[in-house]
Amino acid sequence: MQFRTISGSDQRFVVSQSGSGPDVVLLHGFPDTPHSYAELEAALTSSGWRVTVPWLRGYHPETIVPGRPYDPVTLGRDVLALLDAIEAPQAVLVGHDWGALATYVAAALEPERIRGLVALAIPHPSQLRRTPASLWAVRHFFALKLPWAARSASRNDFAYFDRLYSRWAPNWSGSVREECIDHAKEALSSTQTLNGAIAYYRALPLGPAPAVLDHPPAVPGLIVGGTADLVAPELATQTAQLLPPPSRALIVEGAGHWPHLEEPGIVVPEILSFLAELP
Repeated sequence: MQFRTISGSDQRFVVSQSGSGPDVVLLHGFPDTPHSYAELEAALTSSGWRVTVPWLRGYHPETIVPGRPYDPVTLGRDVLALLDAIEAPQAVLVGHDWGALATYVAAALEPERIRGLVALAIPHPSQLRRTPASLWAVRHFFALKLPWAARSASRNDFAYFDRLYSRWAPNWSGSVREECIDHAKEALSSTQTLNGAIAYYRALPLGPAPAVLDHPPAVPGLIVGGTADLVAPELATQTAQLLPPPSRALIVEGAGHWPHLEEPGIVVPEILSFLAELP
């Protein structure tokens, strides 16, 4: 991927952009980078889309604005500001992990600008229920709020990232997985970017989610989940049922938190098919 810096109204974006046609934006998560979208970017470009893959705020030094917050609503507004910066009146959003949360928020704030959304591994927050099992599954949310979180995460060459990948995607192995981890470790090797990535967790309220996330947005969506992920796959199905046609869920057997990388032969064609059905 070749990256360049572009400026929005009050935020810089570092993006890879390829192809021509209608716009689709691919938003990564934690601990991850835009590089994990290389295969999907190539497939979309070949299918006639203009594909923009940004570094999320905080993951690249040029995206950091001192004092700018990392709360969910601000992250969603970042996505809309990016659409302005690339002069895209409308776009499809594909989001994984934190990128999925930003996608839901952006679609709720300005649904007329989002033609459709693909949420990878994250159901809509309105469908989540707090149980002892679910809280244990996402215990990293609490660990990364601690004052010493950055020091703990970077210890022993980011061994914490290795543990997260193993726990979140227990059936995944191979070179693609190792490259993802390596890219994440490299990107977050500075104190500045590591604290930027952790700021997402520190800014997330422990109480109720922001009102903008009370209900799924009125935007068609493909919700992708895996049977070996942190959250129950039926939550992806429940989310899809609340979205307008041609929404649907894709449950990938045996996949964990990176279904688009663990089973690209299943997920990538399904994304292309869903996008082809959008008005």
